[in-house]
Amino acid sequence: MGSNRFFKFIGGFLAFGFTFLQGVDWIFTKYSIDNKYFNYILIILLIAFLLSIIILFISAKGVIKNISPAKTKKSRFIKIGNVVLTSLLLLLFVYFFRKSSSKDLLLDDLLPKISKAYDNGDTYYVFKNSIDLLKTYPENQILKSFLKKTSWTVNVDSDLENTDVYVRFLRDSVWSYIGKAPIDSISVPNLWPREKSFIVKLINGDIEHVGEVEQSGLFEISLLKKLPKNFVLKSAGNNQLMFFPGFYFGDNNSWSAFGVSKYEVSNSEFKKFIDEGGYDNEDYWDFPIKIDGENYTYKNTIKRFTDKFGRFGPGNWRYGQYPKGEDNFPVTNISWFEARAYAKYKGLKLPNVFQWLHSASLSGFIMDIPAVKLSNYNSNMLNEVNYSNEKKLLPNIAGNVREWVTNPHGEDKYGILGGAYMDNSYTFNSFYSLSPFDRSKGNGFRLVKQFSNDYSQDEIKISYVERDFDIEEDVSEEVFEYYKSQFDYKPYPLEVNLINIKHENKGYILEKFEMKPPYKTDEKLYGYIAYSENFKGNLKPIIEFPTAGGIGSKNDDGFIKYYSWLEGSGINYKHLIDEGYVLIMPAYHSTYSRKKTIQTWWPNESDEYKESIIKIGKDYRRVIDYIESREDFDFSKLSYTGYSWGSVSSNYLLAIDDRVKSATVFAGGLMLQRSKKEIEPHIYLRRVKMPILHIVGTLDGIFEYEDSFVPWNKLIGTPEKDKKTIVLDGAGHALDWDIIIENQLKFLKEYN
Repeated sequence: MGSNRFFKFIGGFLAFGFTFLQGVDWIFTKYSIDNKYFNYILIILLIAFLLSIIILFISAKGVIKNISPAKTKKSRFIKIGNVVLTSLLLLLFVYFFRKSSSKDLLLDDLLPKISKAYDNGDTYYVFKNSIDLLKTYPENQILKSFLKKTSWTVNVDSDLENTDVYVRFLRDSVWSYIGKAPIDSISVPNLWPREKSFIVKLINGDIEHVGEVEQSGLFEISLLKKLPKNFVLKSAGNNQLMFFPGFYFGDNNSWSAFGVSKYEVSNSEFKKFIDEGGYDNEDYWDFPIKIDGENYTYKNTIKRFTDKFGRFGPGNWRYGQYPKGEDNFPVTNISWFEARAYAKYKGLKLPNVFQWLHSASLSGFIMDIPAVKLSNYNSNMLNEVNYSNEKKLLPNIAGNVREWVTNPHGEDKYGILGGAYMDNSYTFNSFYSLSPFDRSKGNGFRLVKQFSNDYSQDEIKISYVERDFDIEEDVSEEVFEYYKSQFDYKPYPLEVNLINIKHENKGYILEKFEMKPPYKTDEKLYGYIAYSENFKGNLKPIIEFPTAGGIGSKNDDGFIKYYSWLEGSGINYKHLIDEGYVLIMPAYHSTYSRKKTIQTWWPNESDEYKESIIKIGKDYRRVIDYIESREDFDFSKLSYTGYSWGSVSSNYLLAIDDRVKSATVFAGGLMLQRSKKEIEPHIYLRRVKMPILHIVGTLDGIFEYEDSFVPWNKLIGTPEKDKKTIVLDGAGHALDWDIIIENQLKFLKEYN
C-alpha cells in the first residue's frame, strides 16, 4: 500500500517537475534572467521532493505487514517502478542543472572569448565558435550577431537531381554534410579580402565533384560526363569584372561552363597530328585570312610552318621528330595557326582570354595574384607537362610555355598568355601578343572543350596599348601650371553646416560636415570627421581618399559601414584616432550617395572622366579650406592617406595643393590606362615633393608591381631621403594591416 502511494507520488512529481521546469526555462531564456535564480528553484524543488519522501515514509510505517503472496508480487513491481521513477526524477534535476550550468559557461566564459577574438580581428575563430554554439543555443541573439558580422551566405544548386552537398572551410580539413541541392543561405566565414574561405563538394551517384575555391550557385556536374580525359570543368561566370594590368574588360562579363585541359599539349600528342596528315588537311587551318591588310591562303602560307630541315612541324624539330626523350614536354616553337589547327583536329579549341583568365584563377576582382614562386619562370629549361610545384593552379599555366588564345590584338597580333620558362614571373597576369606567324621558343598552348554554341568572345579584339613611362614625355612647368589651374575656383564664403552624429562607440566623436561645392551643382559637398574625446585641441588632421568602395556605395550607411572606422578588422583608422589624429573623410564627387559620373576607378580618355577628376580635385581642395578654418586642428601638420584607389588618386591630388605636408599611401602605383593628357597622373606625380610612405605587395593583382609601382617609384619627385617605400614579398593587394599600422604611425611621428 505504501509502495503504491510512493509510486503515484513520484509519477505525479515527475510530470509536474518536468512541465514546471520547462516553463521556467522558457521564461528565463526569453527574458535573459540570471541562471543562478534557476538553480535556486531547482534546489527548492529538490528539498520539497526529499521532505515529501520523508513524510510518506513515516506515514507508511503503520501499514499492516500481513500481505498475501499475490499482493507481495504486485508490491515488488511497484517497488521496481518506484526505483525507475526516482531515477528519472533525479536525471531530470541533473539535466536542468547541467543545462543551467552550460548557459552560465556560455555567458561567463565562451561569449567573452568570442568578443575578445572579434576585437582582435580573429574572424574565423568568431565564426567557427558562433556557428557551433548556435547548434546548442539557437535563440542566442549575441551569437547570431557575431555570426552575421563574420559570415556571408551562399547558395548551391546542381543540374542533377538528388545531389548531396558538402562544404569545407579552408582552415579546416573536415567536409560537413549540408543536405540535398538546392540549398540556400549556407553561412561561410567572411575572410575577404585577405583569404579565401570555403570550397563545395557535390556527390551524385558515381559523380563526385569538388568545385573551385569559393564557387557557389549552379554546379553543372552533368558536364563532367562530357569532358575529355585529363580535362577540368570550369564554372560559368556571370557579370564578372575582368582585366589585365592596363586593359579593362568591364564588370559585366559572362561565359558558359567549359572544360580546360589539365596539361599543355605535349610533343608526343602533337606528333600524332603530324603523322595523321594534320598539315595536309586544309579544313584544319584558318585560311583564307586577312592580317594587317594582306590576304593569306592555305597554299601560299602552309610552307611557313616547317621544322629545321623543311618538314612540317614545330620550328625546333628535326625531320618531323621532336628532341629525343622529350615525349612528355610541351610542344613549343609553334605559331597561332598551328595551335588552332591542332585544336580543330581534336574537335576542341583554344581558350579565349576570358576562359584563360578564369582557368588561371585571374577572373573577378583579384586582390592577390596567385603565388607563382614555384612556377617555371627565370629558368633555362622546360618542365614536363604534368610536372608542377604549384598546387593551387593548373599545371604550368604559369610559366613553362606561353599559351596562345583566340583573341586578336590590333590588326596583326594574337594574345599569348602566362609567360614562358625564360620570362619573369610578372608576365603571368600581363597581356602579351605576337604575330600569328611567330614560332618563337616558348610558344605553346592548351585546349578548351566548349559546351555552348556561342563563340562570340573568341573574336573580341583587344585594344591594349603597352605603356613605358620611362619614354613618355613630361610637359614644361608653364604647361603644367595651366593643367593645375583646372582645379582652381573663385573664392566664395565658407559656409559649413556641422552635425554631431550619434553612434555606439563611446569615447569618440563623429561629425558630419556639409557645404557648397566649388562648381555648379545641386549637390552638397559633405563628409565625416572622426576623433577621440581624449584629445582636445591641436588635433593633427589627416584627409582621406576612399578605395573603389566609394564608387560602389550609394548611401551614407555604406560610407560608414565600409570604412568601419572603429571596427576590429578590415580597413580602419582607429590607430590614428587613438594617437590624437583627426580623420577627415570627404564624400568626393561621384562617390557614395553623390551623383555618379564614373562607374569604375580605371581611367579613360573621355571628357566625362576628365571633368569628374577635376571636380574630385576641387572637392579635395575645398575640404582643405575647411580643415584650415578649424581652430581645433593643427593645420601645419595636415597629412593625406589613401588605400588602392585612394593611393593612385594621390598621384595628382598631392600635386595640386601644397598645404598637405606628408602622405601615407598603400597598394598603389601608376595606372596603365590612358586619360586626357591634361589630367595624366604621371605628369602630376613628377611634381610631388612631400615626404611619402608607400607600402605595396609584389603579388598585387590590381596595380601590378612591375608595371605600376616600379614606374611610380622612378617618377615621383620626392627626394630619396623622404621617400619611404616598403615592398612586401609575396603580399597582394590586401596588405597586412599590422604592418600598415606600425609603419604609418612611425612615419607620421617623424614627419608630422
